[in-house]
Amino acid sequence: MKKRERSSGAAASPRFVVDTNVIVSALKTLQRKPRDAGINSLSLLVRLIVDSGIELFGNQILLLEYQRFVEELNSDVSTQILKELTVKVQLVEIPDDALRRCLGFFSERDAKDVFHAATCLVTGAVLITNDRDFDRVGEAGLIEVWSISEAIRKLWVRESRK
Repeated sequence: MKKRERSSGAAASPRFVVDTNVIVSALKTLQRKPRDAGINSLSLLVRLIVDSGIELFGNQILLLEYQRFVEELNSDVSTQILKELTVKVQLVEIPDDALRRCLGFFSERDAKDVFHAATCLVTGAVLITNDRDFDRVGEAGLIEVWSISEAIRKLWVRESRK
């Protein structure tokens, strides 16, 4: 991820938008029998939530998707994780021009993804997702897209360099 400079000259915090498939993967990890204590999608989600040096962004549609998962999963642990996630996510109003710039990369059935890409465009956040529908917008260079495994690799490498 490219470092953004703040007006004070200090490097900006890493910024991310967390797609719902990251949450699904993490919460499925909770349901499986423990195999090994390696870093996985659940580790990633927890890190994104608790690391005060990371900023998370979202939009109203994404927050509604998160809420739908809380209702569907109906588990105390899942509810707590998603509550903490929604508390940390900074809600962004997306200007029409950002939506228009992202629109051509998605099919009509993926209309909600336009909002997620536009959120990244407006905030400079990296989208973490395993959803292939974001490949075109990422390959075009409009936004930066990381897979779950790429996010794990890059965030833990960043930590080991501190």
